[in-house]
Amino acid sequence: MTKQEYIAVIGDIYDSRLLENREEVQRKLLDVLETINKKYQEEWVSKCSISMGDSFQGLLKMSSPFMQIIFDVELELFPVEFRFGIGIGEITTAIDPLNSQLNDGPAYHHARQAIEIIEKSEQQYATRKTNIYLSDQRERKEVELINAIFALNTAIKSKWSNRQTEIIKTYLNNHENQYKTAHVLDIGQSSVSKALKSTDFFAFKSSMEDLQTYINEMDGERE
Repeated sequence: MTKQEYIAVIGDIYDSRLLENREEVQRKLLDVLETINKKYQEEWVSKCSISMGDSFQGLLKMSSPFMQIIFDVELELFPVEFRFGIGIGEITTAIDPLNSQLNDGPAYHHARQAIEIIEKSEQQYATRKTNIYLSDQRERKEVELINAIFALNTAIKSKWSNRQTEIIKTYLNNHENQYKTAHVLDIGQSSVSKALKSTDFFAFKSSMEDLQTYINEMDGERE
């Protein structure tokens, strides 16, 4: 008998207790989760919900654009930093579509394990090696390579300034049109182009899309 696999995502605010505006960030996080639950409503098996004041979790289809969802959260709450644990595996309880906290199984166990691996790497290195990690119930051989690419993308993002991130966010919100982005921000199109090139945004976006496609095409069923 085949068993369905899912993608569990756990997001955790980095050093949340040190935030001066912690309550404001928590309120904004609630708003952002409500937005992504609506925007990606066809992708959620169980909607994203707050699991503690500074973290959240949700359950997605194997075919979902989970990396875009994660990037949406990062952009909307920037400069707040997150850890994201991604777990691929089964769910062993009845699935509650409205409250992710009521679900359990290997998918969530591996997402939590991924968060723990990120935290361990933070203690081991002077700077964070990655903020996204994937753990897989089936221990697919590709996972090590996937996590290496996540680490490279984290290195790229870590160099973006507040202004560069604002330009990237506006660019994506305006259908990736540089002229519309320039108009919204009241800057020249050349400034938009310069920001996108200097941040290696196109390389970042391409690697994210290719990796997303690869993960989506992984077999979502197991014997």
